[in-house]
Amino acid sequence: MRKKNLIKKAKEKINDFFEEEEENECEEEINLKTLIIIFLIGFIIIISIYTYTNKGFKFREFDFDKAEDRKQDNEKEEILEIINYFENHFTGENILENSNFSEGINYWSTSDGSKQNKDSKSKRTLNRREYHSSPQSFQVICSNPPCMSYYDTKPQSTSLDEPCDYKSSIWMGIKPGTKLKMSYWYKGCAHRFSLMSLDNYGKHKDLEVLDNMNCLTKWIEKKLITIVPEGTIAIGIEIAMNSECTLLLDDIQLEVSEEIS
Repeated sequence: MRKKNLIKKAKEKINDFFEEEEENECEEEINLKTLIIIFLIGFIIIISIYTYTNKGFKFREFDFDKAEDRKQDNEKEEILEIINYFENHFTGENILENSNFSEGINYWSTSDGSKQNKDSKSKRTLNRREYHSSPQSFQVICSNPPCMSYYDTKPQSTSLDEPCDYKSSIWMGIKPGTKLKMSYWYKGCAHRFSLMSLDNYGKHKDLEVLDNMNCLTKWIEKKLITIVPEGTIAIGIEIAMNSECTLLLDDIQLEVSEEIS
């Protein structure tokens, strides 16, 4: 009997313990809910008092029109920066510096080894035995195409990392409506001769292209005439070789006539 009484008492104690735990949990849950309700009521009262005492108060709203205006203003600033970067490179009739390569390869640069053409490789030298006009011609040996050459406004020849960036020295400022006459002599392999244009947004494209697909064993002259379109602020000259070969260039000239009204 004593054993049964002990077991019964133990069960009662255990039941009493769990009932106390459940009561405590319920009390804690009620207290937490009460605190949350009090906090929310207090927050609403504070906001109500603030908005009443500050009648001009408004919740911040995102103004899409103003954001679009700011975007357009930034674009306008970028355009003005690009336009103001250039001055008219040509005053009246003009022939390119070192157009017959009598000063070596000064004013003629390459993009070999640049970010765009890391694996391209060309050897640029002077050929004093073969030329169209004395004393020498410009010789480009392309061993790993594409090989690119550019007229450069800087006197020293260099390797250009970003040849078509608007701050590159290949660009020559010019006014829309200007008439251009381009001519040059070449001998050797196929190549692409491009007169490029740069617009107000700093984007470039081919204005005129001469694709010379034939390999020639004698000197031949190539010509083009064009008018600078509206929106163009600068021009540049690019000579591209897309095969392993040798090209001779001489007497590259760019003449600028009066503006067309």
